[in-house]
Amino acid sequence: MDDVVELSRENVLSAAEELLAKRRLDAALRRFQGAEAMGADPDACAAGRWQVHMLRGDFAAAWKESRTVREGGKAQENCLWRGEDVRGKRVMVRCLHGLGDAVQFFRYAPQLEAMAESVVWEVSPELLHLAPYFRGVKRAVTWGEGRPAPEDWDVQIEIMELPCLFQTRLTDLPIATNYLWLPRKLADSVHAGMGTASTPRIGLVWAAGEWNQSRSVAPELFSQILETGGCEFWNMQGGSAQHFAAHDKLRDTKLCHSGVLALASVIEQFDLVITVDTLAAHLAGALGVEAWVMLQYAADWRWMMERDDSPWYPSLRLFRQPTPGNWAAVLHAVRYALQEWLESDAEEEAA
Repeated sequence: MDDVVELSRENVLSAAEELLAKRRLDAALRRFQGAEAMGADPDACAAGRWQVHMLRGDFAAAWKESRTVREGGKAQENCLWRGEDVRGKRVMVRCLHGLGDAVQFFRYAPQLEAMAESVVWEVSPELLHLAPYFRGVKRAVTWGEGRPAPEDWDVQIEIMELPCLFQTRLTDLPIATNYLWLPRKLADSVHAGMGTASTPRIGLVWAAGEWNQSRSVAPELFSQILETGGCEFWNMQGGSAQHFAAHDKLRDTKLCHSGVLALASVIEQFDLVITVDTLAAHLAGALGVEAWVMLQYAADWRWMMERDDSPWYPSLRLFRQPTPGNWAAVLHAVRYALQEWLESDAEEEAA
């Protein structure tokens, strides 16, 4: 009998997660609540409800779910903050999620630095040289040598917990744009290396990380963008998708592939970035560079639902799959919008 009950719990939780993937939010919320009442893992149910609330932009309800998980007492990977006050404390901020996640939430640096006695930002090696250029960051370290010992800080918090710490609401997001400032000398050097452009420069990224292939667009489908005239296309893609960079209409700069700071410096040179949901989108948003982000149907919670803009990043425009896996419709919309964008730019130049 116990096996039957356990199977039922697993089934109802799985059904809730399936409804969430289909973005049937009302039904998913009810199912997560029902699953918990039946004895399913309360933390998994709370995490599901958290996603529902964030997709809706109901941050206050999401923070209640976060508190429920914290107060449950069960150890959670990458959940380091226990809800304590950080005012006047020595704080260690740890960046344990993706690079884009860290870029998004560095916006909280000025607020945290003003509240705490001191703040150390522990980042991955890839972000170490970029981190000092986020507004408010005074000290950044990476793993290993130079990392403060436990007795040198009072509170640790993962960077993605900062919105909950500050009880952020959709109407009071901190520093929505231009909170990443790069050194002028580096920008001038990158500009000189890329040469002078007579038409708008557009940076392209078609593949996200290999851990989530559903965010990536097949190169043969993405290549239709390159048929648009009146602009320069530049490759920002690295990794296993790099082979597509050989396309004769796609320019390349090795700087894009020599570190995150260099990538950010190149993005700053573009008039427009067209990218899938990956690091380039976050860097463009933090720099205030105009960018179009192509999203899968079940897009990440941060992009919310049925919006073509992002309150997190005012310089971004969102293009969403109308049905799961339908990148063709997204590319069609992007090509049409790009033609309009170029025509508008040409009219402004002529005026």
